[in-house]
Amino acid sequence: MTHPRPSDFAAAISMRPHQWIAIGVALVTTILAPPSVFALSPAAPLPGEPLVAWPFFQSVLPPDRTPASDSPWSDFVLSPVVFDKARFDLADLRLYDRAGREIPYALRVRRPEDRRDAVQAKVFNRARGPEGSAELSLDLGAGSAEHNEIEIQMPAVDFRRRSVLEGSDDADQWRELAADNLLRFQAEKGLFQDVSLTYPPSRFRYLRLRVYQDPLTDKDPPQVDGAAVYRTVTMPGEMLTLPGALGPREATRASSAPASAWIIELGGENVPVEQIAVEIDDDDFVRDYHIEAAGPEGSREPFRQIHAGTWRRRAGEERRPLKAEHSEVRAARLRLVVIDHGNPPLDVRSVSFSAPVRQVVFAQPEEPAAGYRLYYGNRDARAPFYDFARNLPEVLEPPPVRAQLEDPQPNPAYLPKPLPLTERWPWLIYAVLGSVSLVLAGVVLRVARRAIAVYDAQDSQQPAC
Repeated sequence: MTHPRPSDFAAAISMRPHQWIAIGVALVTTILAPPSVFALSPAAPLPGEPLVAWPFFQSVLPPDRTPASDSPWSDFVLSPVVFDKARFDLADLRLYDRAGREIPYALRVRRPEDRRDAVQAKVFNRARGPEGSAELSLDLGAGSAEHNEIEIQMPAVDFRRRSVLEGSDDADQWRELAADNLLRFQAEKGLFQDVSLTYPPSRFRYLRLRVYQDPLTDKDPPQVDGAAVYRTVTMPGEMLTLPGALGPREATRASSAPASAWIIELGGENVPVEQIAVEIDDDDFVRDYHIEAAGPEGSREPFRQIHAGTWRRRAGEERRPLKAEHSEVRAARLRLVVIDHGNPPLDVRSVSFSAPVRQVVFAQPEEPAAGYRLYYGNRDARAPFYDFARNLPEVLEPPPVRAQLEDPQPNPAYLPKPLPLTERWPWLIYAVLGSVSLVLAGVVLRVARRAIAVYDAQDSQQPAC
């Protein structure tokens, strides 16, 4: 065993004050640093323990396979409980089979939308067509993709020109795809134009376009600079509708007038909402209203207005739910405020809310009886970016076979992230800071004594007056 030499202690005592301070700061930083600084981050699963950082899971019931359901994909819909416990962006979702193999998936928000993808086309055979028309042809190439729209590029303004679009597989036999007027006018509110032709989805390799003269404004064949071909697809949406827990009516004031308010519990702390539908048992009314959103009761998040409008029902009309659509929000509670003025309060019977479905799509298992588990809750997880998701077609035909999620359960393999020492032993910080203060006080005292000694030595060497 090696014992410290006296010279080591002498060197330590003779250190400069700033060296002692640096040692004290390093000591405090080392003790108070969170354990994650020295350990592997939970975002990187440990070999053999890939799910120790995911606290929750839900079993995925296998879908029923029938002869009619020959889709290569399965899917399921996320429930509100997932939004409460998972990350806000849902990047911590992980799908595993019972053998511990990770299953790639695609997460999709089923909001209706129109997609417009350009199809490459090469212009050829510009010519003057019949009746003074301008004609051009386009080659979309061998094995061309599906297309259903063409946009014509013309520089002029204030025209109405008849156009005809034809398609062919061999540039010899042509079939008409669309015929309509192309418009462009300068109006008081700005430029109005419609210079596109839409037609049923087609895979013709060749397109031939004719644009005829406007009989009122054109004296020469119209100038056509070019045309762009597109594939426009309407992506079908899917909404998840759930009942809201309607609270009792509360008398209040809004817009300096008497009003009624109802609190609507959504059944979670972070539930997506994009639309509400209200059942009102009154025959004839016109009321202004607004909707507010907030976090769970007891939180510091105040109600904030997310939508306002007017509901109207005339006597004799069919009683249908009155709807309010707005930008999607995440909330735990909604507050419906209806301004009554001098009218009696409305009889609000029930409220439901809707949002686009969050759909998880994965490959159909080879063994239908094999069970999967959906894990979530790891706030430090990284987005997986599966190749499966990036290669999955936008439109799934045939549609996936729907599976169901069971109730959430705690993950028995979960290991909580270690707390920092300051949370496990709150008194430790005071002990460390006190020790550092004593060390600094000793350094200051030592420096003061040395300074006094130097001063006394210099004073004794000065001649007496």
